[in-house]
Amino acid sequence: MEAVLQILLWILFFASGVVMSVVILLQQGGGGGLAEAFGGVGAETFGVRASGATKFTFGAAAVFLTCAVLLHATW
Repeated sequence: MEAVLQILLWILFFASGVVMSVVILLQQGGGGGLAEAFGGVGAETFGVRASGATKFTFGAAAVFLTCAVLLHATW
């Protein structure tokens, strides 16, 4: 049973990594980079005005990190 769980977690881990990479590459650049991430226009990324792609990226990252933690715990 544990081996099946690990296989499913590995599949989900790699799939979420690929999905996250593709979504990040498809996003339009916001300009400014890290300098504007904490002030100005870039701050909208962390607020309510986040676009659908940004929310999806955060969701994919959450799945990726959750799988990484669970894989480490079951290793």
